[in-house]
Amino acid sequence: MNTNISVVVLGAGMFGSSLAKKLFELDVEVMVVDSDYDVVNELANEVTAAVQCDLLDEKAVEELGLSNFDVAIIGIGDDLESSIIATLAAKDHNIPRIIAKANSYMQARILEKLGANQIIFPEIDMGERLARSLSGSNFMEYLHFSDEYTIMEIEAVDSWVGKNLIEIDFAKKYNLTVVAFRRNGETILSDIARVRIQSGDYLVLIGKYEDTEKLEGIT
Repeated sequence: MNTNISVVVLGAGMFGSSLAKKLFELDVEVMVVDSDYDVVNELANEVTAAVQCDLLDEKAVEELGLSNFDVAIIGIGDDLESSIIATLAAKDHNIPRIIAKANSYMQARILEKLGANQIIFPEIDMGERLARSLSGSNFMEYLHFSDEYTIMEIEAVDSWVGKNLIEIDFAKKYNLTVVAFRRNGETILSDIARVRIQSGDYLVLIGKYEDTEKLEGIT
């Protein structure tokens, strides 16, 4: 898989380094930047490039060639000042898409105002997933991608089995859009409105938080 995009990950903590290694495995060109030499050295053979750089050093940042990247991932969440500096560096070098990690909604608001196109909340997302799992919720995934909309997977309930989305009148009834089905490890994308739902299927949905929350506990 070659996506023909190049990604720079600013901050190689657990989140940033894991993301960078996975991108590299998927044949995406990815450069990791971190101030810790030991961390950078450990990642050197697992990403396209790993560079030690203090983002406070403007000259060193200029030498990174950030303007050559299509996507910047700001992997710094614990240090607000550093995440601000990293976001500004990406914005100043006109990287088209900037995705920033945030640990709070206040931090998210600040980074958005500084130019981040998308905010992700890894800790919040994982906390919600664990809570849903422990509570027996039929939601499998729940991913934030804006303040208003989310994507999730939900296991098909008995009342849907044997029917298709048209017969259920899914979009009108739930105000949500089904973008794919997952069945036995395979993803179904074509003519999904007419797919007969089977027990064990997962529906991949997109919609507003307020509408997705209404599906919790549905039987």
